[in-house]
Amino acid sequence: MKSLLTRARIAAVAAGVFISLPVMSANAQNNYTDAGEVVSNTFTLDYQVGTVPQTTITNDGVGGNPPPTTFTVDRKVDVFVESLGDVSVVPGATGQDLVFRVRNDGNDTQAYSFALEDLAGDDFDTTVTMRYYVDAGGDDAYVDGVDNVGGAAYTAGSGAASSDLAPDATLWVVISGDIAGTVTNGQADGHILYADSLDPTAWINSASATPGNETLGEAGANNEDGAAQNVLADGQGTAAADAATPDGGHSDTASFTVSAANLSASKTVAIIATDSTAIDCSVDPAVAGNQFYIPGACLEYLISVSNGAGAATATDIDIADVLPDEVSYVGATQSGFSTAGTITPPGGGCTTSCSVALDNAELAAGATGELRIRATVR
Repeated sequence: MKSLLTRARIAAVAAGVFISLPVMSANAQNNYTDAGEVVSNTFTLDYQVGTVPQTTITNDGVGGNPPPTTFTVDRKVDVFVESLGDVSVVPGATGQDLVFRVRNDGNDTQAYSFALEDLAGDDFDTTVTMRYYVDAGGDDAYVDGVDNVGGAAYTAGSGAASSDLAPDATLWVVISGDIAGTVTNGQADGHILYADSLDPTAWINSASATPGNETLGEAGANNEDGAAQNVLADGQGTAAADAATPDGGHSDTASFTVSAANLSASKTVAIIATDSTAIDCSVDPAVAGNQFYIPGACLEYLISVSNGAGAATATDIDIADVLPDEVSYVGATQSGFSTAGTITPPGGGCTTSCSVALDNAELAAGATGELRIRATVR
């Protein structure tokens, strides 16, 4: 595998002989004539002198006539790489996949090798592995659990038959990694996939003498007839070294983007009433005036949970609060959660290490949820 920089240099050296060809759109089916096909054409010319028909002029190659006009269809070498998009991940997630479409947009069988580069200036780095699958359904549409299971394994860059990809065929490259638990909301880890065109084990209409070798563009003039000549026709990808001049390779970029909750929490205690018997301690508002924490007083513990703006929704929020032995549980309420949780009060007769729990709550970005626990001082 030549480096991206080396490929760019090769392209620069041979730039003068490339023919500018249109780049196919992402979902086009090219239906091109196969490389190496000989295209033959004849004409006829009939005329008269006065009213007398004269001998037809033609180039059918019969009876001393000149041979038909022919040319050999040359090899359009055009690889297309496209990310299926960035993937939203959460801290600590495992087995996360970035998927790239690699399609042979040329008119002959090709093989490919791949290089993966980390995007410079991104926020964190993930150790990844690459897997390759031929499109299982032949529909140029990736289906998780189908194409990455039922698709034939592809052998990148080996020069083996399993490296050959027919014209119009699609290959899926899956980049997998585990996300560190220390990443934070909004951070991203970008990866650039570069595909390089190689000679296959067999061209469609001719033998391939150098399977696995880099496919280079024709450096000479058009020979019209004879073996198909290589014409590099790929577009410019996202890699810095992926030249604007066709070079037999193409690239695209995808990122793991962290979408995490940004939770913060606090707890306070406040006096509701010095005499808990004068109010309904479980729900009544605080009594104004100087109130004191004497035995029999009503108090409130307030646990506040906030999720930062722009963060992901926090799910499965569980709060456990073990009350001090010096207080007796009266009641608990919740508010502000985008999905309310389930409050579990202490068991009956609890006198020590009494626990109050809130389970399975959810909190949207920018919201604050509260758990209020009422108790009396013993």
